[in-house]
Amino acid sequence: MIAPEMYHSKSPFGEADIEVAHLADGVTEIRSRAMPSQAPATTLHWLRHWASKTPSAHFLSEVIDGHRVTFDYLSTWSAVVHGAQALRARGVVRGDRVVVVAANSFESFVAGHSAMLAGAIWVPIATQYLGAGADPTRIANVLDLVDPALVLVPDTALHPQVPSDYEVVDRVAAPAWKGTGLDGDGLLQSCREGDVAKLMLTSGSTGTPKAVVYTHRMLVSNARATADVWTFVTDHPPILVDWLPWNHAFGGNANLNMVLLGGGTLHIDDSYGRPTELWRTIATITAFEPTFYAAVPAGFHALLPALETDREFSRALFGRCDAMFSAGAAMPAATFERLRDLSSTVRQSPVPVLTGWGSTEVGPGATIVHTTNSEPGIIGPPLPGVAIRMVPTGDKLELRVKSPGVTPAYWRDPERTTAAFDENGFYRTGDAGTLVDEHRPELGLRFDGRIADDFKLANGSWVNVDRLRSRLLALAGTRARDVVIAGPDRSHLVALFWLGADETLDVQSILHAHNSTTAGQTNIIVAGAVIDTDPPAELLSPKGLIKPAAFRAAARKTIDALYDTVTVQGKEEHS
Repeated sequence: MIAPEMYHSKSPFGEADIEVAHLADGVTEIRSRAMPSQAPATTLHWLRHWASKTPSAHFLSEVIDGHRVTFDYLSTWSAVVHGAQALRARGVVRGDRVVVVAANSFESFVAGHSAMLAGAIWVPIATQYLGAGADPTRIANVLDLVDPALVLVPDTALHPQVPSDYEVVDRVAAPAWKGTGLDGDGLLQSCREGDVAKLMLTSGSTGTPKAVVYTHRMLVSNARATADVWTFVTDHPPILVDWLPWNHAFGGNANLNMVLLGGGTLHIDDSYGRPTELWRTIATITAFEPTFYAAVPAGFHALLPALETDREFSRALFGRCDAMFSAGAAMPAATFERLRDLSSTVRQSPVPVLTGWGSTEVGPGATIVHTTNSEPGIIGPPLPGVAIRMVPTGDKLELRVKSPGVTPAYWRDPERTTAAFDENGFYRTGDAGTLVDEHRPELGLRFDGRIADDFKLANGSWVNVDRLRSRLLALAGTRARDVVIAGPDRSHLVALFWLGADETLDVQSILHAHNSTTAGQTNIIVAGAVIDTDPPAELLSPKGLIKPAAFRAAARKTIDALYDTVTVQGKEEHS
């Protein structure tokens, strides 16, 4: 085991250079004066660089047939070049779409990057689109939208689920496709920074999934801006243990491209986020001791019991970890604080628990905490090259973004593209935020929930759902994974608690503690209950949290039954 804190001889963060301007109509703009450092045209250039500079360095590892197999930079680059040659020989041309339906693996990495090197567009799609019980219209609609030249699905058992209009293969580089004689470096030189590199599907939580356009410039800019702030990325090669899927921007852009930029190693966690396979996550972390660990809030929450009881695992996760990262708006304060406290039992200074904010459409990162000393809910200042406007919307300030990392469009969807941007070219995120301290702009922003999650009571008063949710999660500690606030068009609010495995909760005590420190119909929670079973996957976001509006619609009978038990001022409240 490597000695704790061997990588911590200096500050791991760059300084924030931030300015704030107050504009007309109550709009506030916060921006970084810095721009991302110089970088190559594509992320493929980073792969090529490390294949030349450190050819035998480990890049990816995965479990194949029960054994972990490691791939170095040179073999990965060679496979990508052969794959690009194969695609060109097959007739794939610049601008064609190549769909890859696969879990994280060496094969899926090669397929996607071969497509980009060939000048085509990589479209990563989750295997759930073809899994048991999947709605066949979903994959049909997506394929109709992107109109791929080729659909690659390594799992041949899933091939019958692909609509027959499309050609399906299980490998990008079958021997019959080789022999074009195309040079890898020549292909790389033909890749331009303004070319479309990827299409990434939104989660579809607000309707039919959209295909977000990513250019090479966007991918490089966002990774470079992050590394300018998190200087540990280039101080030493980052080592990650990660299952976050590459069809989402968190895993497939932020984490994967961080490794490529820094010449690091990504050990694919073969739990793939499944709660029943948590032991695989623990074993992989213990074996490889990551220098950076990123997870969704539910993932961090699930690790806490093992971190508290397994000293070897705790040392492996915290010992040489530069930072842990999770979306700041989602991680409960109790989980945040417990992680820092536990890491302090392993080393002299706690591991920084970093937060940030963004979306698929912005690269994915727009803000990131720049300091080791942060608090839950603070999402940090803008990244280099990013400007954010806080625009009054109802009783909140909507965060709108402009940067080199923001998408230019949704693929073949001009109507929704136009609606996504305001008259000044800022992307409308639908998220809300406030300045942490107007006199200290370097602290950045505090997340204030999603505007779409808020609702009105029967009296027309707006309910700030995220503030209530955060308050109740803080009171529940690590026992609760999430809380749903219900009450649209009602007279009063109720709450439903989703608990962690084997946890119990005295709901009435939590509500009493909350209600005793607040007042008003938009704050008082008149009743609460525990969700009896885990919500189905379609009601969960990629971060593992409940989609509030979708859950309230699906659980209407449960919510109505809770209201039927409530007595408010001597009267029963019914739906």
